[in-house]
Amino acid sequence: MTSHLACIGIHANDKAALGHVMDSLLEHTTTAGTTRDHELKVWSDASGASYSFVFNHAGKVQCATPGFRAESRLRVRATGFAAHKSCRFCDPLAAELVDSDGHVLYPFATQLDDLVLVRECIQTDIVLELAPCAFAESLQAWPDKAAYEASRKPGKALLGSQFFIPNPASLMSKGSPPRPVEPRAHFTGHVEAADVRTNGVTGHPFQHALVRTYGGTYDVLAAADEATPRLRPGNIVRGTFWLVARVTAGLG
Repeated sequence: MTSHLACIGIHANDKAALGHVMDSLLEHTTTAGTTRDHELKVWSDASGASYSFVFNHAGKVQCATPGFRAESRLRVRATGFAAHKSCRFCDPLAAELVDSDGHVLYPFATQLDDLVLVRECIQTDIVLELAPCAFAESLQAWPDKAAYEASRKPGKALLGSQFFIPNPASLMSKGSPPRPVEPRAHFTGHVEAADVRTNGVTGHPFQHALVRTYGGTYDVLAAADEATPRLRPGNIVRGTFWLVARVTAGLG
């Protein structure tokens, strides 16, 4: 989780520092909605960085999820929910990405930062619009498509510059029970826009990019440090990403 926080400008070297940051965020939350048993409060600032907190009615935080006010949109058909090993508010949505004609492109899973509010409304086969963000867990970048294609090693196949592999851990489960659905993807894509933003609470920078890959565009978040490539429009990027989305339409 620490690497995901760095993607929106939250750097914590110890638990005490992280606790201080969380307290600062909680002081500036607004209520996004309530259910019979819970309340969702959200912090966000001008950078687009956000954090969603699920409270019970005793005022205790039950779950906290980093996110981003994504510009991009995806159209998906819900197929169910997978069980998170320790938090029911983190159960990933299993879905199929569909094009404008309703044709299925591929199945994938994403965490929802507003799950506590929308879960009971999401039925199998419902078509939703999602605002997706992709937190970079690993990241490579090439200046352009020509440089990416030139990186192919002799005798090795090179995946296309728009290639998407959902739940990559499942590829390692040959001959064994399939792994649980994870809100992760490995993809390659074209950077259409990129900038460096600053988290208003911590003062730390982070990178934001719109990356077009097979099936759609994702808001990609990455750390702004010496170990992470600086993204620019026209770059080709490849990496593994943790997916978080917010439902923006389709619930009726």
